[in-house]
Amino acid sequence: MQKVLTTTQMAYCDRRTIDGGIPSTELMRRVAKAVFDGRQWQGSIAVICGKGNNGGDGLALACIMVDKGIYPDVYLIGDMSADGRYYYDILQGKGFDKVYSINRCDYDFDIIVDCIFGTGFKGQPRKEYAEVIEKINASKAYKISVDIPSGLDGDNGRYVTCIKADETITVQYAKTGLYLNDGKDMTDKLTVIDVGIGLYSNGANEVEEQDVAVLFPKRKHNTHKGTFGKSAIFGGCGNYLGAIRLANMGLCALRSGGGLNVIITPQSHVDNILGSVMESTVIGIADESGYFVFDKQGIDKALHGVDSLAIGMGMGNSYSENAKIIEYILSNYPIKIIIDADGLNSLATNVSMLKCAKADIILTPHVKEMSRLCGKSVEEILDDPIGVAKAFAQEYNVTVLLKGASSVITDGEAVYLTTNGGAELSKGGSGDTLSGVMLGMLSQGIPPIESAYSSAYLTAKVAKDLVQEYSEYGVLPSDVARAIRMITK
Repeated sequence: MQKVLTTTQMAYCDRRTIDGGIPSTELMRRVAKAVFDGRQWQGSIAVICGKGNNGGDGLALACIMVDKGIYPDVYLIGDMSADGRYYYDILQGKGFDKVYSINRCDYDFDIIVDCIFGTGFKGQPRKEYAEVIEKINASKAYKISVDIPSGLDGDNGRYVTCIKADETITVQYAKTGLYLNDGKDMTDKLTVIDVGIGLYSNGANEVEEQDVAVLFPKRKHNTHKGTFGKSAIFGGCGNYLGAIRLANMGLCALRSGGGLNVIITPQSHVDNILGSVMESTVIGIADESGYFVFDKQGIDKALHGVDSLAIGMGMGNSYSENAKIIEYILSNYPIKIIIDADGLNSLATNVSMLKCAKADIILTPHVKEMSRLCGKSVEEILDDPIGVAKAFAQEYNVTVLLKGASSVITDGEAVYLTTNGGAELSKGGSGDTLSGVMLGMLSQGIPPIESAYSSAYLTAKVAKDLVQEYSEYGVLPSDVARAIRMITK
């Protein structure tokens, strides 16, 4: 796993490294060299520098270019930092005379290097900066942002006016804002460069393929279906039977590793489900007009021997009755439980039931569902998705998988990011497939936090692979569910 830091954490690491004896001007030189060495510099080039140390990186880059016989046009916005002045003076000493005020820039270049704002930028750029950013975006140039696209919030990936980079070269560790919300769209191709800044902060963990592969060790020959757990999917109602079908497909409990699976659905829908499942047993429990009603005896019978459960997919909007079912299961069954979809909206009617739970719980909300659970507005959550998810997980002793452009997974202590998702997953039913895959992993004994981040990564990887065949428009959740497969080392 690679570390992903907030801007505060990155600033602390930077400061500790400087205090440890590496001058900031030397770090700038290393950044500039890594940016220069990693790409082809052909055609006309502009380096646009702001007044902070990000602008200093641009001036240091210009110094290296001049030494290599490449002569960019350098444009300044505002005053230079002390370290930026250091490299400006070096440029002057080389007789370089192509440093201009930004008002002389016509933005007609093959390459524009964006060194306007660094990772510490917050809010809306002032008018003169916003106009420069808009003109850069309108240019036909290939746009390279150093450390972060200028205008992007380095913590949450939100912006008012921001460079739309073709390539972003970030320093030492990726920043959370490069992955969250709009970060991936504005960053495009991301490269992390090593300049020797030490890791003095914990940060989040970016999940990679090898982190998931280790969860699928070679199995012994002498096993049977009971070896790998018994799982259950509890959901479906009225017009929402497709949700549990998708969850069952994604679970496939066999493809993602589980041994036995039960589908628990309203009794009046059993016949509708039986025709679409083969590996799972279907159990019907009490309902009224196709919606669940609380039936203690029926629940106990259906959950006999179950060690992991996914509840809520297609469960319907009888939230009060659903909440009774969920509260009973949480407080009486010391098993692993995923609560998703309508289960989350039912839980939101009485979140305090989590504090009395015997179960080990994973919640899988999108932002609106998270808002209902925690009482914060959608805007507040988007401003701090990691902080909100982590605080909720810690308060209620649960694992939270907050779904988004990059999903945030946390148990209140560690934080993981799955950054490989894309628009191909933006369809109704993708969450049902994800819950099914997660259930399959839980049922074979994989801990909740690992089941959550690995299933999120695995579902996104399979969907991304299918883009080659169907395009990001054409991939369906059922395609993903059918194609789910393990990753081996």
